Amino acid sequence: MIENNNQNRKKFKLNILGDQFTVTGDFSEKYIYKLADHVEKTGQEIKNAYPKLPFRRLSHLMMINLADEYFKLKSEFLDLKTEKERLKDANQSLHQELKKLREENEELNTLLEEVD
Repeated sequence: MIENNNQNRKKFKLNILGDQFTVTGDFSEKYIYKLADHVEKTGQEIKNAYPKLPFRRLSHLMMINLADEYFKLKSEFLDLKTEKERLKDANQSLHQELKKLREENEELNTLLEEVD
């Protein structure tokens, strides 16, 4: 359920692992429910693995798992960003080499034409 307040912020009533609460923000409905679904799935996986785990411990494990996922993805992103820069530099170097080889080829063709 979404309610608008006077500051154009929306209120979302969420239910994660049977715990109801409200989130307020400038989110799209689709996005906030996507986040909630991801948290719910993470919680259900932990709950299935440890069915007798108290809710407080379960929520702590959910936070740790989600933080772990975040840091792994952030690290992967930074690695990919570094690789992108490396490939960009290599691409520029190859373009310079190609230009140089084309110029050399042009010179050799000119010399060949002079010999014929």
